[in-house]
Formats: sequence, C-alpha cells, structure tokens
Amino acid sequence: MGWLFGKRPREGWRDKPRAIESEIPRGDDRGGPVPPPPRTAHAPVVTIHDFDSVPSPRLLRLGTGTAGFFLEGEEGNERSSALLVLFPPGAPGDVLIWPNAPRRAPPGPGATSPSSPLEEIGRPSPLPTHHIRRDDLAGRGVPGITGLRVRHAAGGITVLRLGPPPGARWVFVGLSAIAVFAGKFTLVDGEESRIVPAGRLALVGDPTATLYVEAGNDSALGVALGGASVVSALG
Repeated sequence: MGWLFGKRPREGWRDKPRAIESEIPRGDDRGGPVPPPPRTAHAPVVTIHDFDSVPSPRLLRLGTGTAGFFLEGEEGNERSSALLVLFPPGAPGDVLIWPNAPRRAPPGPGATSPSSPLEEIGRPSPLPTHHIRRDDLAGRGVPGITGLRVRHAAGGITVLRLGPPPGARWVFVGLSAIAVFAGKFTLVDGEESRIVPAGRLALVGDPTATLYVEAGNDSALGVALGGASVVSALG
C-alpha cells in the first residue's frame, strides 16, 4: 500500500478519508523489527529552512567559520551537545559532539548539573570528543530497517544517517531535525506532506509526535538529530 503524496485535495476534500489514515499502512500491515509507534493526535509541526536561515538560537556559528544546527542532549547524568554542520568550511553533514561541561553545582549535597552550554561551545575550546563524518558508514545498521544507520547514541544525543535507497519509509518519534544533503525526503506533518530537498533543514517543533518520512529518490541522503529516546521503525 503506497503513500499518497500529492497536491492538496480540491473542494470537498474534507468529505474524503484523510490520506494519512487511508494510505499509510497500520499495525500488522507494516514490517519492521518492532511494531511502529501509533500515529499521535498532535502533528510534528515541521518547518523547513535553508541551511543559512536556520532560526536563532538553533544556528550556531563557530569561530572557525563552521556553522550548523545545535542541539543539547536531554537531561540526565550524561549530557552532551551536538552540532550538525550545514555549510563550509566544515564538511556539510558531519556532526561534532562535545562532552559534558559541568556548570557550578546547584545547592544540595552531591548535586550536579552537567551540560555543554551554547556560549561555551561557541568559543575556540573545548574541542569536540567525536567527529562523525557524513560519508563514513561506521556506527550500526538497524536490523530490519532499510537505509537507516545509528551513528551515535550517547549523552542524550542520537545521530542517524538516512538513505539511500529510494522509497525507504520510516516512522520516528523523538527526532528534532533532519538535514538533507542529496536528493529529497518527504515528511508527513499531520494532514500535509512536506517535501524537503537537498540544502534544506526540517525542524520538528514537537518531537513527541509521530513523524513519517520517505526517501524520495536513489540519491536521498540525510542526517538527523534527536534526543536519547528516539524510536524508529519501518513505515
């Protein structure tokens, strides 16, 4: 059963079954190593931006001229920060990971508040502990899920490499952003399908919502960032 990725329906479309209900396979109709997460009542709220117009404070420019999408890891004992490089002189699609940079401990015996605050990462130091190169196929594949590799999963940060092959379909919960470096992807945002071509970054306003993603052609290549609890399955 295929997805319906077309133009917005004409007059009377509200009287017809919604594409996301009628065309996206559900439950036992979908493959994958685990049942995919159910569709949430709330939409992911996807916004699409050129690489150089990512809204502040998500766009971080380092002193070296490298710039990209910045994400702090989720709260926890181990909390890192990541920069998804979007344009030179850094290599687009690479991901830099910074370790914990503990702030001053809050009141209370033994209390700590580890983090890598944005203002510290923007300085020349500290150096990142991980440099994940876009075209390096290190990391691990996900059994039963075509075209998906986990490049990093630690410190409250998950880094995924998406595609190729063409036509691969995934279901995610917990992603914050998907950057497209070749080809195109289609994201389903509630009732609307959103095409994200190369050179664009899709930001997910509500990572708790179920996000449906399809690789659009044989060159589709993207890198995604999310928190510690990213859920992925076949679509």
